[in-house]
Amino acid sequence: MKLGKWLIAGIVGAQLLSSCEVIRISEISNYKDSQFVFGSNKTALLVDDDDVLISEFTKTFAKKYKQKHDFVIEYDSLCAATLKQENIFGEIKHDKSFEFVSNDPLTFNPEQQKKVDSLFTNTTADYLIRISGHEITNSIQGSPVMAMPMAGGGMGMSGGQSESCIINSHFQIYDIKTRKKVLDFVSKGSGGVLFFAFEEAFIKAMNNSVKNSAVYLRTGKLKF
Repeated sequence: MKLGKWLIAGIVGAQLLSSCEVIRISEISNYKDSQFVFGSNKTALLVDDDDVLISEFTKTFAKKYKQKHDFVIEYDSLCAATLKQENIFGEIKHDKSFEFVSNDPLTFNPEQQKKVDSLFTNTTADYLIRISGHEITNSIQGSPVMAMPMAGGGMGMSGGQSESCIINSHFQIYDIKTRKKVLDFVSKGSGGVLFFAFEEAFIKAMNNSVKNSAVYLRTGKLKF
């Protein structure tokens, strides 16, 4: 009975998540105030690092990837393909050196400065896309299943919980010519766990994180 309640709650929870408009983008700089212009005639250079915080789904992550670098490579490849398919950019080049400047100003050094200057000086792309600060966590909906006395006597079960995998990724987009940051946001992807299929939930969360970033770049919407 308890297992049945858990599964039913999970199915209902997943349906609600997929049908309701929710906030999928945390905006750090205002899209409306930006000078970002997308289109098939625009090009971009994509850079990333292996800054991945794994708070939950640790077993699933370890099963899928030998190291964080492997996850980043997969995320970047999916992102580049999606943004091109959605005509956000006509071409995306991927810099796989993982040597871009740190978020920590105390670790900024001349070698990192040279890397940054090289990225802006030597590329012919319109935009630089930096993805960092990946976070893998979870979300629990509902209340724990509890035994409750029934009106006609005996005990019944009440409540039920569902779990979702959550992947948050931080996007920063710079105009190559001006070297100014034009967009700064975190894209949240969610995947509901059904019948203990944790890996499927993980993959869905990653896909949705990328997909939601594309929707935001096209529309500026935070909630959809």
